[in-house]
Amino acid sequence: MKISKIRNTIAIVLISSSLTGCYVYREQEKALVPGINIDETLKVADAELNQNKFSTVLTIWAIRDQELSPAQAKRISDLYFEHIDRIDSEAQKAHGFSVWHLTWAISDMYRLGNDGVKLALKAAYDDAAKRVKKLDSSVADRFFYDKKMSMGDIHFGGRSYAKSHLVVPGNDKYLQSFEEYERDQAND
Repeated sequence: MKISKIRNTIAIVLISSSLTGCYVYREQEKALVPGINIDETLKVADAELNQNKFSTVLTIWAIRDQELSPAQAKRISDLYFEHIDRIDSEAQKAHGFSVWHLTWAISDMYRLGNDGVKLALKAAYDDAAKRVKKLDSSVADRFFYDKKMSMGDIHFGGRSYAKSHLVVPGNDKYLQSFEEYERDQAND
């Protein structure tokens, strides 16, 4: 392993260990967001992925532990394949951050899903496994394969991002609609 990769891995581990612990769960029930509207949140995810910025994959990441229907899983798979090659080609700029988070999301969704969800995500899961291997990162490997899944918002930054990108009508800590997200974006 190159010295720069070792240094980057050590930095990621140190940063993540200092940030994690606040919102990390091992059981899906603790990570579920009551009242989340996955379909509206997927509109946010689509808009984010089309913006081509550093955090582009985090809306998909933020819903990775929620209960999905096979149709929602199919939409996620479609979004994955629509954007993953561009995201992967840009990954070196951010030391694989986006690929790592997107593959982690696909892994959690696949492993937590029912048979219909797994069928809808199978091709994305297989592709993600190849990309994780290509990252050559023990951190990415751990989040993709570990039997003790790390669920939840993980740290304050993840929690803050989730609250500004997940649509949860009736919970004023989150977005109320995709339209609210669009208004917020227009005001930035």
